[in-house]
Amino acid sequence: MFQFPPLPPVTQIHRQVAFAIAGVFVAIELLFQLAELGLISGPQLRYETYAMFSFFDPWFDRLIAGEPTPSRVWWSFLTYAFLHGGMTHLLMNTAAFLGLSLLVLRIFGTPLYLMFFAVTAIGGSLGYGLLSEVDAPMVGASGVVFGLIGVLKYAEFAFITRRPGAGSMRSFLGSIGALVLINVILAVAMGGMLAWQTHLGGFVAGWVAAWIVVPRA
Repeated sequence: MFQFPPLPPVTQIHRQVAFAIAGVFVAIELLFQLAELGLISGPQLRYETYAMFSFFDPWFDRLIAGEPTPSRVWWSFLTYAFLHGGMTHLLMNTAAFLGLSLLVLRIFGTPLYLMFFAVTAIGGSLGYGLLSEVDAPMVGASGVVFGLIGVLKYAEFAFITRRPGAGSMRSFLGSIGALVLINVILAVAMGGMLAWQTHLGGFVAGWVAAWIVVPRA
């Protein structure tokens, strides 16, 4: 199994950054849950928020066709990543997000991590907009999750190719294949409801962003 060279320890600022973003995910979903239980006003809070901040493919299609679109389409390229479709969706994404975030923060530091977050969220929405034909709102941090995987996979690829004997290219390619297989299995298990387009867009955006910032030598 590939292992990165010795990394600096996780710092307090790393934890604060990762858990602050994850805390926003959790706080928003808890508000939705409380509203649906009638404990706070606004039983339609989830759907009203989706209408304003989720990514909606028909808006994107109108945008690239040069047709009039709501102004909220612009911020939805990023804000969809903070919304989730329920507690299970939230917990799965947040657990993966925290583990990957702390590793990326250790390797690249806070400023680049925040850039990766924004770029991979936008890449996920672009992937969904270009490849999906679904009219339902798209929400969730999985585009960022797969984007951070893309960042780490490029870092692994660069380390293997620039340091002979540092790792196995066969193992690396096998891990990429495993990611594809996981998406196929999840897509089948979820009856086609998995936004694999977002995962792909986020992964590609993360790979390209890491390729840009990782030193060539």
